[in-house]
Amino acid sequence: MKKNIGVIFGGPSPEHDISVLTGLQAVRILSNEYNVFALYWSKDNKWYLNEPSLEGKDYLNKKKVMKNSLSLSIERDGGFYLKKKKLDIDVLVNACHGGPGEDGRLQSLLDIIGIPYTGPDYILANICMDKYLFTTLLSNKGLPVLDRVLIQDDLIEVDFEPPYIIKPRFGGSSIGVEIVDDLKTAKALTDNSNLYSNGAVVEKYIEGCQDYLLGVMSYPSLSFSEIEKPIVDNNAATIYNYEDKYLSGRGLEDSKRELPAILSGKDSELIFSLAEQLVSIIGSKGVMRIDFIKSENNIYLNEVNSIPGSFSTYLWSNTDLTKFDILNNLVLEAINAVEYPWQIDASDGRALSNADDIQSKLE
Repeated sequence: MKKNIGVIFGGPSPEHDISVLTGLQAVRILSNEYNVFALYWSKDNKWYLNEPSLEGKDYLNKKKVMKNSLSLSIERDGGFYLKKKKLDIDVLVNACHGGPGEDGRLQSLLDIIGIPYTGPDYILANICMDKYLFTTLLSNKGLPVLDRVLIQDDLIEVDFEPPYIIKPRFGGSSIGVEIVDDLKTAKALTDNSNLYSNGAVVEKYIEGCQDYLLGVMSYPSLSFSEIEKPIVDNNAATIYNYEDKYLSGRGLEDSKRELPAILSGKDSELIFSLAEQLVSIIGSKGVMRIDFIKSENNIYLNEVNSIPGSFSTYLWSNTDLTKFDILNNLVLEAINAVEYPWQIDASDGRALSNADDIQSKLE
């Protein structure tokens, strides 16, 4: 009997559109072997059940994608309801990028409901999304990272020379990533754009550096893709940005790249070694993409995308793994995950029975 899979995509995030495309791809890929529900999370934080056959352009038409409203019960063993009928879902595939879908908030909600889901748990999701926390953690563990400073009102100077790169503290897909000439400009951007409302970081811009990307899959065993070198049409004074990733050609999978990247054996070994060290520190679940920066003879860990666009299936295009194989591994990992029950043993009522009246505690 086929299992029922729900694919969640969209969400109140700057990466909403890319998430829709990732989600629709997952719906199509999984539909051959599973019964699939397309669960659309709108920008205004509402839920809808949609036909798997819809295209990305259909999501520009609110009347078309907001017909079948879903309600959500957050009780243990709760879930999604179409009118009064609960959707029978065995596993949820999380295709959300950025915002509450990728930073641990959706994961926490699903833990409360008790529905297995793919991708990072709430702890891993938060570590990967928080650029400041991520860099601080890796730096303390001795891994090579670029200096990254949290922008605050009292920040007057940093220990590295301009120009700088400013990034949202929580975010991905290079949205809000800008090159600035000085701290004054960086702080002005944070004051005048909602992209930085949850904080921003600044790091040194290294001219002429090169991005390298590596996919990580945690099931059925830890494995890595080939290393990708994105090819950017812009000049060397720019960065690998949102337009390069998603708006050139037909999108992410059609963007220009060198796969596998032409690297020396020493550099390739270092990238794989750093990836293994990173996973040993923060863990791995689902498919993640690790982003590296190479400058001259130095290679730095830049960030981790815990739910990458298209689940980075293209990074395994030269292997025997199909797109279905990769997404199916995500589903099987979620199905076979060990569920850790909530601990309530110490909550035995003694503290309540021994307590005086509440008013006495306020005096």
